[in-house]
Amino acid sequence: MIPRFFLPRVVAVVALIIFTLTAFRGLPMGQQINLGLAPLISTLQTPANWWEAARLWFVDNALLQSQLIEAQRQLEQQAALIQQTQNLKDENMQLRSLLKLANVQGYHWHTAQVLGRSPDKKSQHLILQTNHAVPDSVVVSREGLVGLVDIANAHSAAVRTILDASIAVPVTLPDSSLAALVRGQGNHLLVDFVPINEAPPLDSILQTSGAGGLFPSGIPVARITRITPIPGEVFAKVEAEPTSHWQRERWLAIASRTSEQTEAADENGLTRLSVKP
Repeated sequence: MIPRFFLPRVVAVVALIIFTLTAFRGLPMGQQINLGLAPLISTLQTPANWWEAARLWFVDNALLQSQLIEAQRQLEQQAALIQQTQNLKDENMQLRSLLKLANVQGYHWHTAQVLGRSPDKKSQHLILQTNHAVPDSVVVSREGLVGLVDIANAHSAAVRTILDASIAVPVTLPDSSLAALVRGQGNHLLVDFVPINEAPPLDSILQTSGAGGLFPSGIPVARITRITPIPGEVFAKVEAEPTSHWQRERWLAIASRTSEQTEAADENGLTRLSVKP
């Protein structure tokens, strides 16, 4: 049965065939048949043409979609490369700042990437990726002293920061006679042996003095945050915070004493100021 929407077209084609056969009666029969059937053939081919057009539209649409997906992928790759380049630039700036410490005599300096931090608020312990560390190697950031290497193997090192209670750092105030000791208290630092009449102003930066031979001299250690006089005592209670913010650093520097520096420290009988609990 012919669909209703197709019936007018069929009637028109039949009428056109009859008209063609009548109009061209003088022509040979073969040509009359060809001319008469041409509209019918064209009509029969119309659905096939529609189908081919639809197929080509879907093919073109799929091609456009694939090209769009490929363009989006390339844009994402370019964005990732741009971000990676920016990260490398930032790391390069950090490394340049760290490598300036290489001018400190008597120590070998190497950079190390931070792999992990302890979960406590101030990250008292760190894990570094390095093959240049030995126990008691000094660890610094571009802002100042971080701590000491506690345990080291061929590929990594565990670090105790200066907030750890087992570390004491001899410090001084530049251009002064102050000789004090910074000790870790978990979340802050205490500065021992600061006479009340020689107490530095708030926000003063204390640096390593080099006493004891363990820490290089001249490295920023602590910023004074509070000074409390104690009645009847010679020394004030001085609190401080680390100048180094190792919680956000990706790269640190490790300093190991040269053999000459180690031998000199042993001959002079210098004692370690890092005592493991």
